Amino acid sequence: MAVVVSDTSPLRCLSHLHLLDILPRLFGTVLIPPAVADELRAPGQGTPPLDLAVIPFCQVRVPGDVELVQRLAKRLHLGESEALALAVEVKPDVVLIDEKTGRAVAKELGLVPLGVLGALVQAKRAGLIVAVAPLVTTLRLELDFRVSTEVERRILDLAGE
Repeated sequence: MAVVVSDTSPLRCLSHLHLLDILPRLFGTVLIPPAVADELRAPGQGTPPLDLAVIPFCQVRVPGDVELVQRLAKRLHLGESEALALAVEVKPDVVLIDEKTGRAVAKELGLVPLGVLGALVQAKRAGLIVAVAPLVTTLRLELDFRVSTEVERRILDLAGE
């Protein structure tokens, strides 16, 4: 089974949708760096903490290349920086990351970024969920998840909706 590295946003979004269980079914093990674990346990205002004990398929792993983390941190948040540095080391099939700049940097590093919306499309194709559109609406309305009309249309086309 595959291994993926995840940033905070996809985990938080899937938790909100009560769909964390799709991750091990789609990808197997999910690696997260310490900064992402910290962001999940102690989120910003208005977001509930996420207990890593309820995500047994997530493993916290420290990225070894501190210099790469520091270079990335000049452009990205610490969680994204650690996640991408870890992904460079473990060479996962995909790195779960939503933020536009983080996705662009992932591509620069030769990684394959996949956002929560792409994961939802894969889940629908695998028969794990029945529809993507209502989930996108929930993310937008309840988590202020930002997605352009163009990207949403592409995602829904990929989902056959």
